[in-house]
Amino acid sequence: MHTIMVSHKVNGLDIMCRRCGNSESPTTPYFKRFRLEGTGKNTTTVRCLNCQTVLSLPLNQLASLFYPHAC
Repeated sequence: MHTIMVSHKVNGLDIMCRRCGNSESPTTPYFKRFRLEGTGKNTTTVRCLNCQTVLSLPLNQLASLFYPHAC
């Protein structure tokens, strides 16, 4: 089971950290509680800014709005 859960919705994403309970439903590509870190051409890392938990996932799982901000 992943410690950071990313679920898709119509106008963005829901992101929740299961370790500390930090959650966000961004409508813009700028997060307040999470950070996107580029790790490669096809993957990105989502980091919880509260507890520093990390999840690596393919870029195609993020909305096209977030592509330029992930790398």
